Amino acid sequence: MKKRNRYIGWLLVCTLIVSVVASCSKSAFDENYYNPEKSVTADIPRLFSGLLYNHNRQNANTIFPRYWNLFVFQIPMIGTYTQTYGYFNVNNRYDQQTNYTQLRWTYYYTTPLASFREMEKTYDNMSDDEKKNYEIFMETGRIFFYDQTIQMVDMWGDIPFSEAGKLVYTGGSIENAKYDDQREIYDFILADLKRISDYLNSASIPSLYKNMFGSADLLNRGELEDWKVYANSLRLRLAMRISYVDENKAKSIASEILSDPAKYPVVTSNNNSVKIDARGDQLRSVIGVDGIKGTLEGTDMNVAPGYMVNEIMAPANDPRLRAMLAPNINGEYVGMDLTKTSTEQTDDVRDNLVSRLDSGTYSRNDKFPGIIITAAEVSFLKAEAAERWGIGNAKDEYEKGVRQAIDFLFYINELNDNADNTSFIPETKPTEAELSSYLNHALIKYDGTLEQKMEKIGIQKWINFGFIQATHAWAEYRRTKYPQLIFGRDNASTQSPLPPNRLLYPENERNYNSANYNVVKDKDKIDTKIFWDVR
Repeated sequence: MKKRNRYIGWLLVCTLIVSVVASCSKSAFDENYYNPEKSVTADIPRLFSGLLYNHNRQNANTIFPRYWNLFVFQIPMIGTYTQTYGYFNVNNRYDQQTNYTQLRWTYYYTTPLASFREMEKTYDNMSDDEKKNYEIFMETGRIFFYDQTIQMVDMWGDIPFSEAGKLVYTGGSIENAKYDDQREIYDFILADLKRISDYLNSASIPSLYKNMFGSADLLNRGELEDWKVYANSLRLRLAMRISYVDENKAKSIASEILSDPAKYPVVTSNNNSVKIDARGDQLRSVIGVDGIKGTLEGTDMNVAPGYMVNEIMAPANDPRLRAMLAPNINGEYVGMDLTKTSTEQTDDVRDNLVSRLDSGTYSRNDKFPGIIITAAEVSFLKAEAAERWGIGNAKDEYEKGVRQAIDFLFYINELNDNADNTSFIPETKPTEAELSSYLNHALIKYDGTLEQKMEKIGIQKWINFGFIQATHAWAEYRRTKYPQLIFGRDNASTQSPLPPNRLLYPENERNYNSANYNVVKDKDKIDTKIFWDVR
C-alpha cells in the first residue's frame, strides 16, 4: 500500500506541478508514443513524434481540432473574447472556467514541454558522435516547442519556462520552477529561431538518420525546407507581435527575413502552409476520434459569429460564406445578434434564423488538417510590414492574403472524403469575377488612411483565423485592436464584466508553486496586459 500511495503521489506531482519528473514522463512516453509508420525505434525519434502529436493526450491536442480543446476551452472562452463564434449573452459569459484553464496549462507542461525536456535529457547523455546524428531532431523539435511556448505567453504572460521540466536532470528531487519574464522569453525564442534557421541552411543528415527523421516527422515528413519555412514564418509572426512595443527590433527582424527569401523562406502559398495533414487511423478529425464533430454537432458552438458575418462578410458577398456556413431558414447568411438578450438569441437559433457552420467543411470533414501557420496569415503580416515600413508592396500582399484565405477554406472543404457516407458534394470555388468584386467592395478594398488599412488587414486576418485558430485571433486582436469589436457589459459577473486581457494563473500554481507564484501574483489580474499589448 505504501508503494501504491507513493506512486499516486508522484502521478499527482507530475500532473499538477510545472516540474515534470523523469520516471513518470519516461514511462508515459513509452506507453503513449504514436508512430504511424511503425518503423521508428530510437528514443529521440519516438520522443520527437510524441512532441508533435501525443496520442494519449489527443483529446486536448492544440493542433488538430479535438473535442476537449475546442469544446471546453478554445471556443467558449477564447472564441467569446474574439467573437469568432456566435455566443449567447448569458450571465458570466466572459468568466474564465478555472478548471479548464488549469487543464490547458497542464497540457503544455505535461505534453510538449515534458516531451522536449526528455529529448534534451536523452540527447545530453549521448556521445558527441551520436549527437551529430540526432541534432536535426533537436533543432526542428525546438521550433514546434517554441511555438507552443509562445502561445502560453500570449495567454498568461510570465510563465515557468527556463527551469520548467528540468527535474529530468536532477534525479527526481522536486524543485518548482520560477516564472520567466514574458519579454525575455520572446527575445530568447526570436534569437534562437534565427540560429535554428541558419543551422538548417547548412544542415546535412546521414542517410540512415534521414530516413528515420522522415518517418518520425509527422508534420513535415522530413522536408528540411518546410522546417525552414516554419521557423522563419514563426519568427516573422513573433516580430510583428512585438512591433508596437519594440518597433525597431521588429522592423529589423522583418526586414532581414523578407529581404532574403532564399536564406529565410516563409510560407508563400497554400501549398507550403504549415499544417499536419489528416491521415491514417489517428491523424484524422472525425471518424474514430473525439474530434470536431462532437464539438460542433449537438451543441450551439457551431452558431455563426455576428459581427464577422453581419457586418463584413455578408454585406461584401464574401465567397467563403457558402463553404463556411449553412444558410438560415430564409436562405440567408446571418450571424448571432449580440445586441439581443440570451432569450431572444435562443429563439432565433431555435427558429433557424441564424446560420450554423457548414458541416461538410467542419464537423463532417474527416480530413480537416491541424493548422499551424497559413499562407494568408503570412501575407497579412507582410502587408502590415510593407504599409508601416515600406518593406514590399502592401496592397499586393493584402490582396494575395485575401485570395489565399478564400482558396484555403475551399481547399479544406474539398478535402472532405465523404468518410461518414453523407453524400458530400464540394462547394463550387469562386470565379475570378467573384474574387475581383469582393476585393473591390468598399468594406474590403485596400485604400484609405494608414489606420483604415491596418483595420482591413486586421479584419481579414481575424476572419482567416476564425474559431479554429482563436488563440492567435485573440493575440492579434489585443495587439492591433482590430477589428473594433463591441462587447456588452455583463453586470452579473464579479470576475469579468468584460473580456479579460489575459488568463489567470491556475489554482494549482498558487497551491503547489506558491513561492514562485508569489513573485508574480501582483500581475495575476484580468486587466494586466501582455507586454506587447500597448496600443
